[in-house]
Amino acid sequence: MRRIASISVTMAVAAGCLMGVVPDAQATTLPTSLTVVGHGWGHGLGMGQYGALGYASAPFDWSYRQILSHYYGGTVMSTVSPTEPIDVHLDELDGASEVTVATPPGDQLWRNGRPIPSPSTVSRTSSDQTITATRGPSAVDVVVSGPWSSGSQRSFAGAIVLKANVAQVWNVLPLDQYVEGVVPREAPASWPLATLEAQAVAARSYALAVLASSPPAICDNTSCQVYGGDPSQYPVSDNANSDAAVTSTAGQILEWGSDTPAGYRSNAPALTEYSSSTGGYTAGGDFPAVVDQGDATPSNPNHSWIQQVPTSAVQAAYGSAVGRLEGVVVTQRNGLGDLGGRVTQMVLTGSAGRITITGDQFAWAVGLRSDWFAVTNAGGSSGGVNGYWIVAGNGGIYPFGVAVNYGSMTGRPLNAPVIGMAPTADSAGYWLVAGDGGIFSFGDARFYGSTGDLRLNQPVIGMASSYDGKGYWLYASDGGIFSFGDARFYGSTGGIRLNQPVVGMATTPDGKGYWLVAADGGIFSFGDAHFYGSTGNVHLAQPIVGMVATANGGGYWLVGRDGGIFTFGNAGFVGSLPGEGISDTIVSVAATADGGGYLMVSSGGLVYAFGDAPYFGDPASTVAGWSSHALGVFAHKV
Repeated sequence: MRRIASISVTMAVAAGCLMGVVPDAQATTLPTSLTVVGHGWGHGLGMGQYGALGYASAPFDWSYRQILSHYYGGTVMSTVSPTEPIDVHLDELDGASEVTVATPPGDQLWRNGRPIPSPSTVSRTSSDQTITATRGPSAVDVVVSGPWSSGSQRSFAGAIVLKANVAQVWNVLPLDQYVEGVVPREAPASWPLATLEAQAVAARSYALAVLASSPPAICDNTSCQVYGGDPSQYPVSDNANSDAAVTSTAGQILEWGSDTPAGYRSNAPALTEYSSSTGGYTAGGDFPAVVDQGDATPSNPNHSWIQQVPTSAVQAAYGSAVGRLEGVVVTQRNGLGDLGGRVTQMVLTGSAGRITITGDQFAWAVGLRSDWFAVTNAGGSSGGVNGYWIVAGNGGIYPFGVAVNYGSMTGRPLNAPVIGMAPTADSAGYWLVAGDGGIFSFGDARFYGSTGDLRLNQPVIGMASSYDGKGYWLYASDGGIFSFGDARFYGSTGGIRLNQPVVGMATTPDGKGYWLVAADGGIFSFGDAHFYGSTGNVHLAQPIVGMVATANGGGYWLVGRDGGIFTFGNAGFVGSLPGEGISDTIVSVAATADGGGYLMVSSGGLVYAFGDAPYFGDPASTVAGWSSHALGVFAHKV
C-alpha cells in the first residue's frame, strides 16, 4: 500500500487547522480513455531493426559489422557451417494428425526414402514420417498445405517431418536456407544491404543459441523469429536482396566473448534478440544498453507514438485483482532516455486493493507497442508531480517515477554526514548538503558556495534552493541562515533564544522570503513570507519535523513525527497518518505542485501519499537490500 487519500473533519488551531477524524477516501475517477505516450515497438533488447535501417543510411552509412558491434556489446564474430542442419517447429501445424504435401509438376515426392504421388496426404504413425522432394538428383522444395496465416500453401527447403512422439511437424533444413526464410520476414527485403546483413547474422546467431539452450527445435513465429519457408515462393518479394545478404554473411554468427553475462559461456552463440524499434535507447539486459540514434530515421513510425487505451480495457484485464479501477501509477523506470526510461514497475489500485506489475505486463495486456510509456491523464492524480527522490542517511539517492539518479555520496568519505537535499528548478539536478554545510552538486546543479570551511555555532540541518535554481540557502538548528548564489539573506533566528530548535524551512515562490519552523511548531517569517499561524501554543503529541509551503505562498503545512498534519493559510488538509490508524516515524513532507496533496516519508523508507500526490514506490518496499534510514522526500515536478 502506501497510497492513502482522505478527506477530513478538522479542528481550528490559530489561523489554520489541526488533524481530526478521517473518513474513508472517495474513489479516484479515471477518464474513459487513457492517453499514453511512448517510444519503440517491442522489448528493446539488442538490435533495433529501424535503428539498423537508420545506421545503414546517411548520414551514418555504417557497415553491418558496425551495426552489430553497436547493439551487441561483448560479442565476437565467428563462423559456422552454413549447411549445418537445424530443426524448425512449424507451430501452425501443431496437433495435425496428417499433412498434405506436394511438389511442382515433374518433381518427385518421397516419404522415408520411398516415392509417393504428388500431392499426397501423409498420416502420423508410430515412427517419424520424413517427406522430401527432388528434381533429378537435386533437392527441391516440399509444398505443404495447411491453415497458414498467409496463403493456403508454403514451400519448404529440406525435409518435412511429421513427428511420431509429439503432435508436431518440423522442417529440417540447412542453416542458411533457414536464415533466407527469416530475413525478409523480419525486415523488408527492400532495405539497405547492410541492414539485411546485420539481420542475417542476428537471426543465424539467435537460432543457434536457442537450439543450444532449448533443443531440439526453434519455433517459426514471433515467439522466436518469423520463418515462413522458401522466400522465393509466395508471399515474399524482393527476396533476391535478402538472399544476397545471407550469402555475403554465409555462416557468420556472434558468439559471447570472454566477459559473458551470467548463465552463458564464452564462445557459445549469443542470444541476439532484436525488436522492431528501440525508441532511441536499447533496454539493456544481456547486452549493454546504448543510445540508438538510428531509430529516429524518418521512416520509423514507432520512434514516438500516442495511443488511446480505453479504461475499460485495463479494467477488463485487471478488474478481478483490483476491483473497480481507481488508479494507474508508474512506480519505477530504468532511467534510460526520455520519460525516465522504460517502465519496470507500476501499481494499479482499485476498490478491492492494489497490484504491482511490470510495464511489459501492462503493455501486453492493453496492447501498447512497448514498455517505454507514460500515462498522461490517469485521473489527474499526479498533482503536478511525476516523480520524487528519497535521500538516505548514507548519502544514497533513490529516484522514483521519472526522477533520475544524477549521483550520490554513497561510499564516499565525508567530514560530516549528508543531512538534506534540494532539487534544481527544472528537476534536472540537485544538491546534497552535509552537516558541516558542505555542498555536493549533481546534474545541472551548480556549486555556489558552502560553509564547509566555516566554524558553525550549530550544525546545518537542511537547505532550500532559490526559485530559479541559481542559488540556495543553508539553515542550522539555531535558525542561522547562510545564503549563496542569488539566494538573498532576509534574516534569521541565529541571535534569538529559541524554545525548541529549528527543524525545517520553506521559501516563498519568488524567492524573496522564507519561513523557519521549530520543533514546537513555532513559525518565524522573513522577507515577503507572511505569518499564517503556528502550533507554538498547542500541546503536540509528537514534535514537528518539517514544513512545506503552498505553490503560491499563501499557506503552509507542518508535519509531526507521527505524521500528523497541521494546515495554515490556503494549505488544505487531505489526510494524515494518525487519521489512518498508522503509527510510523515521519522525517519529511513534500507537497504536490497544485497544492492538492502531499507526500511523507518515514525513517524506515516508506512513502505515504495523500490527496492528489502520486505513489511511485519507496525504498523500503521496492529496493532490494534496503538497510539505511531515510532523511527526506523531494518532489520532481512537471
